[in-house]
Order: sequence, then structure tokens, then C-alpha cells
Amino acid sequence: MAISLVMPVYNEESIIERVVRDCCAEIVAKIDGSEFIIVNDASTDSTRTILEGLAKEFPCLKLLHLKTNSGHGNALRAGLACAKNPVIVHMDSDGHFKAQEFWKLYPRLENSDIVLGLRAPRHDPLHRKAISLAVRLIDMALFGFSIKDINTPFKCIKRQVFQDVIGDVPPNAFAISILIVILAKLKGYRVAEVPVTHFPRRTGHSKLANWFYLCKGCFCCLGDILRVRMP
Repeated sequence: MAISLVMPVYNEESIIERVVRDCCAEIVAKIDGSEFIIVNDASTDSTRTILEGLAKEFPCLKLLHLKTNSGHGNALRAGLACAKNPVIVHMDSDGHFKAQEFWKLYPRLENSDIVLGLRAPRHDPLHRKAISLAVRLIDMALFGFSIKDINTPFKCIKRQVFQDVIGDVPPNAFAISILIVILAKLKGYRVAEVPVTHFPRRTGHSKLANWFYLCKGCFCCLGDILRVRMP
């Protein structure tokens, strides 16, 4: 099945060219009819210029430039809405993953509807791991299921599943990636997790390294989950 690879990008000038080239070579070029959708979330560095140069080289590349920085969740949602193919792949742009390990996830769609790349071991700061653990415990308490890495930014999802659940995701949700998986699980879709290699961030920085954004993100994520639990 052809894929739509969706990648939000914000200020990744030092690594984005390598990530795009790896994804084109290891994933998109190997599946006929596939597309690569990159959502530039109003980057302020040279990311846009680099992407526009790459788009001239790779016809599969489709660029969406947002006028204002809207956050990862909104950028991801914009990209997912543009996906046309039967399988949607979400992968972040910061070089945490090996593009070729997509082939660990993709075959599992034969018996699953969503396949999550389980970061094992996960090379993230302790506070980010703590947030993921908290989300896992909240899901167990509210919904009765446990997914180890529900917010992984490396996943495959059947487009028909995305179309079925996206209408139930609140507008401007902060934790869209988490909510898609929760809603799919609640609707009876099959969710699998496959261990993948995870690298530490080598370039750039995440807003969640800032305590203000970290706390804001935690409250927004909890609010999103509660809205799904008690609409």
C-alpha cells in the first residue's frame, strides 16, 4: 500500500536535509505512488530554504508552509489532513529515528490498524519519560488499557482509521497524536507496538525543555484526555 509520510518541522536547519534524504531513499522511493508531506511550522531559520531546494530534487515532496507558528499538534494535524494514501506514517524531523526501521513497522499493518514505534531504550530526559509514564497510568485509570509509548513520533496508521477518529479529536488539541491512538483503541481498532532504535537529540532544542512549556504541555495533554473521556 502506498504511504503518505507526514513530518512537522520547526527550526531544524542543521539536520533536516539529512533526515529528508534518508526518508526519501529508505522509505518513499521504495513504495510506488507514495508522497512525503512536510509541514514547516513557520520556522525562523533556514529550514524553509533548505526544504524548497529539496522539493526541486524530489518530486514526491509536498511542502506546506504555515504562516504562524501553531505548535506541533496543529502542524501535525494540518499534514495528516493532506494525506491521500491508504497508509499514513508520522515521523518527526529531529533525527531521533532510523528511516530504514520503518520496515519494522509497515509489515505489522497486515494484522494491526496502528503500529507504534516503541522507543527502546528511550534517549530522552527524565522529565519527558515521566510525562509518558503519567499518560500511561492515566490511560489505564480512565480507559482500562496500557500502551507503553502512546506518544511516539514514529508510527504507521491506516488512513481509514485516521478518518474514523479525527472528527472526535477536539479542535486545536495539544496531544493530537495521543488522542488518535486512544480513540482508535476505544473504537476497537488493533494497536501494536514494535521496538525501534531511538537516538538522543543532537541538534536544535525542544520547547518542552523549558519548564514553562513543559508544565503547559502537561496540563493541555491532561485536558485533552479528559475531554475524550467526558465529552
